[in-house]
Amino acid sequence: MAVIIDSNKCSGVDNCPANGLCIEICALDSINNVNGMPVIDENLCPECGLCVMNCPNEAISKP
Repeated sequence: MAVIIDSNKCSGVDNCPANGLCIEICALDSINNVNGMPVIDENLCPECGLCVMNCPNEAISKP
């Protein structure tokens, strides 16, 4: 199971204090910008936690 993005905490790429850093730092390109929101491709995400550690809104977590 991939990491989880809490839509109540995530303000979207355009409103992100880090400008969608989770998408930029994902080494396997498993997070994509879909209609302004980060979406995780569960088939590619290795749950490394890099996005979890760097989300300024603490909107991403491991299951």
